[in-house]
Amino acid sequence: MLELFQNNLQPFSHSSLEESKAMSFLNRFDTKFVLKIENALDFLKSIQNDYSLLEINDSVIQSYKTVYFDTPDLLCFNLHHNKRANRFKFRTRQYLSNGKIFNEIKQKLNTGKTIKFRQRRDKIKEDAPNIPILKDFTEFDNAFSFLAHKNGYNFDNLVPSLFVFFNRITLLNKHFPERMTLDFGLKYGYNNEEFKLNNTAIVELKRERSPDRTVSQEFFRGIHKNPTGFSKYAIGVSLTHDEAKKNRFLPRIKKLTYERSSV
Repeated sequence: MLELFQNNLQPFSHSSLEESKAMSFLNRFDTKFVLKIENALDFLKSIQNDYSLLEINDSVIQSYKTVYFDTPDLLCFNLHHNKRANRFKFRTRQYLSNGKIFNEIKQKLNTGKTIKFRQRRDKIKEDAPNIPILKDFTEFDNAFSFLAHKNGYNFDNLVPSLFVFFNRITLLNKHFPERMTLDFGLKYGYNNEEFKLNNTAIVELKRERSPDRTVSQEFFRGIHKNPTGFSKYAIGVSLTHDEAKKNRFLPRIKKLTYERSSV
């Protein structure tokens, strides 16, 4: 699958990480579309003249490894399942292309806007020497707890609730302040089981203000595809935690093609 996407990315121009930072949008509006792989490849062909690819370390496909943290009774997951307007996630993410590791808190507000708080953990920062390099990727440690408390989240000792791997293509609109990601090769792990989603791609449009019409949206209108919710965390917990309340996500899960195996 990786080679299939690489072949379809050849016509795109490239952008640097510095250019991408101008569209980092830690406070933003998100719009998601879920596609089958063949539709995702058609989508890339349709936008190749209007978007550039983010290139990092000579690669335009980045891989991510993430561990999510939650309370033992899955509070973060249940807030999402119960359609709470204000909800949040805690995660540690490693960017495999450059080795960078971040603790992140992601919150969805009732306005539809998403905000994110980040804390780098793979090196000692001069302005924050008291934050140590993260030794255990699966630990919600004192530094992560401090980040949470500093931003109004009163949680300590959260536990790993899901492991996630995926590949990402990041695209920058040449005409409009918009960053877009296309994720594929999604794998979930928990409790010695792994789930692979072999025919699913997730496109996410990220903007500082509500969406205007762009080339990407014209493609989705053309195939009669409407925006839809797809939380990697919510779907992953639904697949891997038998005890989780998941009625709301079952219609989405029934449309997915996945392989289940022991690890």
